[in-house]
Amino acid sequence: MVRESRHSMLVQWAKVVLPLAALILLSTLFLFSGKVDPTTASIYAKVDVDALVAEPRLTAPEYAGMTEDGAALTVRAKTATPDPAGNGASARQVIAKLEGADGAVTDLTASAGVLDPGAGQILLSDGVAVQTSAGYRMATETVEMATDRATVVAPNAVRGEAPFGMIEAGGMQMGRPDPAAPYDLHFNGGVKLIYQPQK
Repeated sequence: MVRESRHSMLVQWAKVVLPLAALILLSTLFLFSGKVDPTTASIYAKVDVDALVAEPRLTAPEYAGMTEDGAALTVRAKTATPDPAGNGASARQVIAKLEGADGAVTDLTASAGVLDPGAGQILLSDGVAVQTSAGYRMATETVEMATDRATVVAPNAVRGEAPFGMIEAGGMQMGRPDPAAPYDLHFNGGVKLIYQPQK
């Protein structure tokens, strides 16, 4: 009987003491916390709020699709800014991958790009690196791609490594002349090859 009365008294005291202790802790937090100055908030923000308002952008956008000849195309970017006229978007730090139905893979990276899936066009620029699963590693200034077919066109000078040596050319084109044919890589515009025999 004595134990039950002690227990009920402890419960009654706990009902009073615990809420009071919580209230004291909260009031102490508010008492010693510093005041927030809204005018200085933008100084510490990692995101430029004014720039976001003036120029809306997407963070980490991704495009994925299939071409008519069965290749999988994926394009990722760090940021993308939609064109006000509705003609796609300008992107920064672009990574593209083209995976053919026959297993051939082409990886591309660029500092900038313009993605316009509505027009079926992708333009990579500001230094493009191209690497294929066949062993080609090329560098060029711009690359044009299509979203409806597996083509990679470099209209400007290219240079880099081939499985058989170093190669330089005025341009490069990768595509599939026939749906049943494998992907072809053509160099044009004054091709220079330094052959390095395999050891």
